[in-house]
Parts: sequence; structure tokens; C-alpha cells
Amino acid sequence: MKPKLFLVTLMFILWLGSTQNELFAESKTLHLSLQTRDPKTNQVITRNEDVETSEIGIVIVDPWSYHWCMTWTEQAGGMTPRMNRANEGARKLGIQIIWAPTDAANMYSGWKQRQRAMAFPYIDVPKVHEITCKFSVPWGSCLCGPGISCMVNYGEESMDPDLVIADQDLIVSGTQELYSICKARNITHLIYFGGATNICLTGKPEGLGPMYNAGLKTIFARDLAFAWTTYDPSKGYTPTVGNAQAVDDLERGDIPTLSMVDELRKQGCWNDKWITEPVRVTPAGTINRPYFFEKSVTVSLEIPMVKNADIRYTLDGSEPKVTSARYEKTLNLQETTTLRAAAFSNGKMVSFPGRANYFVHLPALPPKPEIKPIQLHPEIDLYAQVNDACSAFLWHPKINLSYEDKPLRIRAITYENGIGMRAPAYIRYLLKPEWKRFVALAGVDDNMLDLNKGTKIAGFPKVVFKVYIDGNLLGESPVMRISQEPWRFDIPIPSGSRKIVLICDDIENRSPYNLGNWVDVGFCTK
Repeated sequence: MKPKLFLVTLMFILWLGSTQNELFAESKTLHLSLQTRDPKTNQVITRNEDVETSEIGIVIVDPWSYHWCMTWTEQAGGMTPRMNRANEGARKLGIQIIWAPTDAANMYSGWKQRQRAMAFPYIDVPKVHEITCKFSVPWGSCLCGPGISCMVNYGEESMDPDLVIADQDLIVSGTQELYSICKARNITHLIYFGGATNICLTGKPEGLGPMYNAGLKTIFARDLAFAWTTYDPSKGYTPTVGNAQAVDDLERGDIPTLSMVDELRKQGCWNDKWITEPVRVTPAGTINRPYFFEKSVTVSLEIPMVKNADIRYTLDGSEPKVTSARYEKTLNLQETTTLRAAAFSNGKMVSFPGRANYFVHLPALPPKPEIKPIQLHPEIDLYAQVNDACSAFLWHPKINLSYEDKPLRIRAITYENGIGMRAPAYIRYLLKPEWKRFVALAGVDDNMLDLNKGTKIAGFPKVVFKVYIDGNLLGESPVMRISQEPWRFDIPIPSGSRKIVLICDDIENRSPYNLGNWVDVGFCTK
């Protein structure tokens, strides 16, 4: 070999070696503390198992940025800081991190972590076991509990953007792909994070169940997963109770569990001074996805991963302090409220300050209108009057149809009278002296749910409805999302008023799916 070629080859080998050292830390032996339960007596059984870190993979199932249930979205998303810290420690130990976004995996087709996973040659998946775990966890359509429930849609389109996905991680799709990677990398043990414990994490193709059935040793991280359960404040049943119940079910089904933080702490890869937990609020709503209620709502606050801490809260949107009201029992809210909560120990905050949780009291239902849009002639926009080309640039509202010329529909209810818009859009009417009130319901058009329950798109719509009379804002909805109860407008028209403008506005996201409907809309003379 020529000296120059030899030198280039040697430099490449040295670079490749240094890159591999960056991607894969040197393997070491972990002494895992595993826990199961006797299926008859429910007695806890503990054992230790020594495993090389090179033989361990962590599989994170469905850490989505959006879920049809707002409480699930907020509480499962609250695991993100703890998950990032745990993954950081696991990578230092040489453990392979494997992301399994399942239904959203195709959104990562251009990522190198996904492309590397796709390149492993497939091998047949054997059937070695049959998982026997039977879950006893009660669950329904959402975690919000009594009140206005969230309606099912498949709007998830990505993993939580705050999750750190490292270069050496893999993003997988399907049982055979994950199994083939494990065999190629000599991975024998899989530790599972994410959610939902009793549905996706166990049953999805990349989940714990199929991998257990294929003969791999599957372990559940009980401190880094979230169950799909329910909320019944009258019985003290919260999602935290459901999480613990799902863990017990797995352990009785011969699936060992561990505390990932405890394992990392033993290896010097966890700092107890880190703040990784928010206070869990049930039900949960935010400024960009409010929780609506009719008369009152019962709210629970918990922080199960932090021991010996007091939860303090405020109801005016201010940041909680150690002197703020102490949480001792469920809160009964009867007015629109911005709640924030944090945990304290020995005078110091031991949780995140807590994002604003927004609970909105719905106004009373308005009366039906006497004068409807079909009977009226809107004022034509001055720009649209120039010529047809200028008019074409506007997203013109539709009367008695959605913007897409479909029936007007909100929260699975179809309305005959209304106006369909794509935000940002507006319609203007000249007022008559005999019109005394403007009335309407307003919400996101949900015809998009007809195609596979809104797969990949139902999470996008985000609009606000506004009513101006003679230049004054006299009515405005909160941020409206798919399948929420429509907002209720009942606005007295000031005497002598001349013009009303109805607006459907987007909120920092110019999306073609921002379709809003005004329904049961019009004017009353009484």
C-alpha cells in the first residue's frame, strides 16, 4: 500500500473508532433489582439479575406530543424531563435507546435514526411465550373524569418535541424490525418506558407483549410510564392510582418491573438534586387547549414521584410560592380559573413551577335566532370588489355549509343553520335597528374525523372566534380545538349600532385545517 493511501486509511480507522466510542459507551454489568408478584397472594417477589449494558435496550412507546384527551396529553407529557435525564444516563452506560412512536413512525422517515433502523435485515420472529397479563385497570374514552369528555381522534403526528433524540438512538416500526435489531445487536433485555401501560406499551407491535412472546426478556420501568385509566374524584380514583394498579397487573402477569431512577442512581448516573417533576393536575387544560365545564369541576393535584413535599397552588395564574395555599383536598372550581401548582420541601421548590392550567366556565346556552344568515346579504369586502382575481385571494365563508362544502358539524352534531370558515376569515353584516341580540354557537368543524378519525391532522386545528360591533370587540371565545363543546355567544347589540363582524382567527399556526363553524347563528329581535 502506498504511504499516502496507508495514512488516509489509518486516519479513517482512527476516526471511525472515535465515532463508535462517542456513540456506544463501554459495556458494564448492571445488577438489576426486579420485582414481580405472586398471582394468588399478591405478595411482592424481588430478585436480582446481572446484565451487561450492551445487552439492554430501552424501548419508549408512544411519547406523543398530542393525544385526543387533554389530561392524558398534559400528564404523560409531564414525564418528558424525567425521561430525558434517564435516557442521558442510560446512554452513558452503553444502553441502546429505541423510540417506538408506532402510528407516527412514518413522520420520521427522513431521520437518520429511522433510516438506520430500517436498514437492518429482517429475520423471522419466533413464538416462544404467550403473555398472560390481564389488566384490571378501569378506563373510558378519556382521563378527564366526570364532565365534558374528550372525543376519540387520531391526531397525533409526532413525538413530544422536548424529548432529546440522540444521534445513536434508533426509531423503529413494527415487531419484526425491532426483533431483528435486537438479534443483530445481541440485545436480550428490553426495558419499557412510555404509555399507555395497559394498552399501547403492552399491546402495540413494538410493545412489551410481542417482544415477550418472541422470547426476549422484557422489563417494565414503573417510574417512567403512564397508564390509560380514568378519574373518579368521588371515589378518590386518580390516574396515579390507575398507574399503580397497572404496575401490579403486570407484576402478577410475570412481567418484572424496576425503578429506572434507582438503577441509574446505583451507577452514579442520577442526581437527586435534579428537578424533573411537575405537579399532576386532573383534569388538565391549558390556554391553548382549555378544559370547559358547565357548573363546576373537581380538580386533583398530585406529585407521586416526589416524597414528603407540600403542594401549593394559586387560582389567579401567579406562580406558586411556599406561602401560597396548601393543597389538602380536591378543589371545586365554579368560575373560569387559571390554576398553577408547585411542590415544596423545607422551603424550597422541588417541582417545576407548573404551567398555567386553564379551566373555563361555559356561558349559558343562547336562544335560537329569528334572523339567519341565509336571509341576509353580507357586506362585500372592498378588495374583493376590485375584480374576480382579487376576490379569489380571500377564503370566502360558506352559508349553511362548512368551508369544504360539507354539512356543518361540531362535536359530532350536524347543524342546518350556520357559516363555515377557514381561518383567518370574516363576514360582515349591516345591522338593523330591530335586531337586539346576536346569538351563535362556534367551534371547530369535525368532518375531518370521517377519514380514519382524523389521522395526523386532527391535532392541528386551533382557532378563536370573535365578534366586533362598530369596531369594538364585544365577544371572544377561548382557543377552540377539535371536538370541544362549542362556545356560546349571546351578545346584546348596543342601540344605534351599524355593523357587526364575525371573525374566525388562527392562533400562531396558519394551517389549512383551521376550519371553524358558526352554527345556530343569527339575530334576535327580543
